[in-house]
Amino acid sequence: MTNVFIFIGAKQDFNNFLLEQDVDDSALKFLDLIRQYNELIRAANVGFLDAENLFAKSDKEEVENCVVRAGDYASVLEHVVTNFTQIITMAHDIENLYLHNPPKRIIETLESEFHSRIDYSYSKYKEINKENLKEVSNHLNSFVVGQIDAKRKVLSGLYRLSNKKDSKPVVMLFQGPSGVGKTELAKALSDYLGGSLLRIQFSMMQTNEASNYIFGDQHSKSSFAKDLLQRESNIVLLDEFDKVHPNFYNAFYEIFDEAKFTDLNYTVDVKNCLFILTSNFKNQKEIIEKIGMPIYSRISMNIHFDELNDAEKKEVISRSFEEVISTLSSEEAEIIGNLKMKQWFIENVSEYDNIRLLNSKIEESVYDILTSRLLNDD
Repeated sequence: MTNVFIFIGAKQDFNNFLLEQDVDDSALKFLDLIRQYNELIRAANVGFLDAENLFAKSDKEEVENCVVRAGDYASVLEHVVTNFTQIITMAHDIENLYLHNPPKRIIETLESEFHSRIDYSYSKYKEINKENLKEVSNHLNSFVVGQIDAKRKVLSGLYRLSNKKDSKPVVMLFQGPSGVGKTELAKALSDYLGGSLLRIQFSMMQTNEASNYIFGDQHSKSSFAKDLLQRESNIVLLDEFDKVHPNFYNAFYEIFDEAKFTDLNYTVDVKNCLFILTSNFKNQKEIIEKIGMPIYSRISMNIHFDELNDAEKKEVISRSFEEVISTLSSEEAEIIGNLKMKQWFIENVSEYDNIRLLNSKIEESVYDILTSRLLNDD
């Protein structure tokens, strides 16, 4: 092996990295390599320990580029990860090996044999600085209705993130009732930074499976660390953090204090990351009673979200109808317009408190009407 390139970060960034290196679809795929290796082993009727003597250097297939993607590790058995270097070099002479987010065991074996030939690259996340805070503010306003105080506090937190000297994450706790814009604001921030939001839902995190997800299990299983590695922006939403079991808090001490996270298979760098924790807490006293002072003291900002007033809900209705109508044909849009559905929702706005449910009800009503018209016409 001549060169080893290890890329840590988002899938799209890895794909762009391969393009920069002029690596195209002709590169040998890792799973094809493993398939070839298995066929040779079966044909020789030997086990792994005896297979190393099967191939002289002159017998090996010469490969210019081999690509190992993040999802590939989950498709192979544990012994492939444990014996990674021996297996990929046993029957192949690889000039350039490209790996995306490899587990720690693979990195350790590669470092022991090819240390001087390993080149590391990382996703470069777009940063928010104080010079573009007005632009961020306009972007948030275009996505999130109302919540003026909450948005201002978020901008203050971003100013703080851009101005602080250390690289520890900023942790914002969004508190308030469901369906008033907490998740939407996090999505808007991530959208501004050019990536899909990494959203981890903790409402189901009460089981052994949840423990395995957070602290790591077999490399083939999904995990918190894997998801963090592949985040597309430096914003992470920990949804319904009020439902996290206290047994899992140790993981967050490490993240919030040391800007890294280590589980059984991976180590993740989360420097300068913004963690947004959503909750339905009503006040500070309730927060501290539920999660305790050790976690609460690590939260940089506690941001309250209010119920929307009727004027703000009317704006939500207008935006929701515009979005739904934009997906319809002119004939369908005319049907909905003639029925004055938007006006009906505006007149009955006080019946709705949850934005998410309101948007869902509008979309459901529009398509119920269109379906009924279609069936009646037929």
